[in-house]
Amino acid sequence: MFSGQSHRRVERTTPRVEQGSNAATRVDATPSSVLEPVTDHVQLRLNDSRYVTIRPILPSDLDALRRFFTALSRATLRLRFLCPINELSEHLLKEFTAVNQRAHVAFVAEFHGAANQIVAEARFVRGADSQSAEFALVVADDWRRIGLGTMLTRVLAQRARFTGLRRLCGDVLEDNTAMKGFARSLGARLSQVMRYGIVRLSLEV
Repeated sequence: MFSGQSHRRVERTTPRVEQGSNAATRVDATPSSVLEPVTDHVQLRLNDSRYVTIRPILPSDLDALRRFFTALSRATLRLRFLCPINELSEHLLKEFTAVNQRAHVAFVAEFHGAANQIVAEARFVRGADSQSAEFALVVADDWRRIGLGTMLTRVLAQRARFTGLRRLCGDVLEDNTAMKGFARSLGARLSQVMRYGIVRLSLEV
């Protein structure tokens, strides 16, 4: 989730593309890099020179997604789900992989150095207001501060814009200073603190 005080929109500039040997587009994780909706698979070089592929989640990712959430620390799970949680139910995991890529859109980042290792995931679910959707993002504990969260959010924001949405909204715990700072860098708006220490956030796409 995200926050901030600026009203600027997510950047719409074109990514710098590198040549790759497969069908996926390859880009650098620069602040101005944004993906066009013409491709669903993009190879991304992160700030630490590791490569990941950002792509839509698939039903076949169920086991990989289970491993991803199991590996997250308790603190990260609390920040993602806004309450203490030990593990995700099988029902929820299946819901997370059963998306239609329009009303419920989800992307994962897959590490190139290991088969089917998910290191981040982001999604939105369109709300009753067809111009907005609920957004969530989580990055593996040892994959932060290298540009992955920024690029994954930009991918999701561009897909949201492509499907006719105007904003992505979400809730974040008030003590999640890292996510609020990340949100400010994207130009999200921060509303008043809601009940139970939760802040409402909105990002125009």
